[in-house]
Amino acid sequence: MNEFDTLFEALKNTEPPLQKEIRTHTVIEDYPKGVFVVEQEKYIKWLAIVIRGTVRVWQEEEDCEILLYYVNPLETYSLSLAATFKDYKSLVHARTENNTTLIKIPVRFIKQWSFEYQSWFRFTTQSFITSCEDLLISYKSLAFKKIGERLYDYIIHSKNFATINSSFLIKH
Repeated sequence: MNEFDTLFEALKNTEPPLQKEIRTHTVIEDYPKGVFVVEQEKYIKWLAIVIRGTVRVWQEEEDCEILLYYVNPLETYSLSLAATFKDYKSLVHARTENNTTLIKIPVRFIKQWSFEYQSWFRFTTQSFITSCEDLLISYKSLAFKKIGERLYDYIIHSKNFATINSSFLIKH
């Protein structure tokens, strides 16, 4: 199955005109681990949908940063959707956590497709909902969990957990 077929299956897309639009106006790009796909204070020109891999989204201020959420396969980040309404400078950084494949769609098509294609409207709406839920979970954790609990959660969910000595976590 190719990248487009993966996307169409996730969209539950049965609209041939939308499939044609996506194939015509999008770019598929592979990124190695550690590459910025969005940078804070730079304009967002593409809606990027993760096909394979993971993208970490965070906000940075001076020497501090806060993890907002991860974008997993067949998801996008909501601030890219916000860029469809106006020229939008990103409030966040987004960087690949591993080898990642993205389908990139110029933002000028996103709003139009939401009016024309039901499957696209469902996808973009669900993307907003998922991103908002992820942000609320992050803020709830930040507000109500102690730093040790948050660190433990981060390590448990980290892809690099296997490299950390788990006996350290149990003893300390």
